[in-house]
Amino acid sequence: MTEFAIRDPRPGDAEPLEELITAHFSEGSTYGVDLGLDDPTYHVLVAVESGDDANVAESGDDANVAESGDDANVAESGGDANVAESGDDRSEGDRGDAVCGVMALREFADPAELADEMYFFDDRDLLPAADRYGHLEMGYVGEAATGRGIGSRLLERLHAVGAARGVDLFLADSWYHGGDDSPEKLFDAHGYETVHRDPIERSAEECPKCEGECVCEGALAVRRVAGDEDDAEAGTS
Repeated sequence: MTEFAIRDPRPGDAEPLEELITAHFSEGSTYGVDLGLDDPTYHVLVAVESGDDANVAESGDDANVAESGDDANVAESGGDANVAESGDDRSEGDRGDAVCGVMALREFADPAELADEMYFFDDRDLLPAADRYGHLEMGYVGEAATGRGIGSRLLERLHAVGAARGVDLFLADSWYHGGDDSPEKLFDAHGYETVHRDPIERSAEECPKCEGECVCEGALAVRRVAGDEDDAEAGTS
């Protein structure tokens, strides 16, 4: 069993997170990492490898999980329907541990503001009605760390954070692709419904994920929080 920890972001995380994220893109791509350190409506969680002298925060097992992230400006994410994880939330990992994943949640009350924030879609009419939206962003797992349930654990923790803040609809505008780490698998495993899809027109040679034929789509995935689930998740945060 390989251990990993989930913790809040630190100022020094920006550079390694950008490196982790852009490894999923075409060569030469850049990504501006927002750690949300001064924004109470933006919640970033970072996964790190647990070192020998780290206090274990969480551990993941080697289930058949292929994960990468969701971007929100969601370009890319990953997961697997066969999620099996174990761990506890007792403390953070050691400061020297390597970053291996990240995911964030941004709160919105105004659907027009949310539509402006989304990467693939800007039509507010695509958004289901909600009192408070939780937009999933910047969800990635390093290639060498896939298969350990990191993306699922990050998502579950953000569900609890959002529920405690009154979020009643989680959503992601995400890049679905033909790779093993397509975020469609992660969202399906966690009760999301894909309510809209638009094909991304490009050749397989231009795509960093698909082989043979590019099947990439921009997708809008949503998950509504029922009242009893809201109370249960809030109690775990």
